[in-house]
Amino acid sequence: MSNFGNFNRPVVPSSEGDLFTVDTQVTFLMHGQQQTGTITKQLSNSAVVEIDENAENTDLIAKSNGVIVINYKKLQKL
Repeated sequence: MSNFGNFNRPVVPSSEGDLFTVDTQVTFLMHGQQQTGTITKQLSNSAVVEIDENAENTDLIAKSNGVIVINYKKLQKL
């Protein structure tokens, strides 16, 4: 059986990703508003971030199911 796309290969984060390991608290700008969250998974050039819910971002949480993929260059550690 062929393995198109090689889905079983491990994900190696870029040099920017070395600073942002799983469970790291981060902050980022989304639609002009500062957001905070926790990294749940590292990808090559970006991370999956679970957004912290607050009174101002309920619309963003509903649209994104509380999760977003964002480039490491746009993240800052808290």
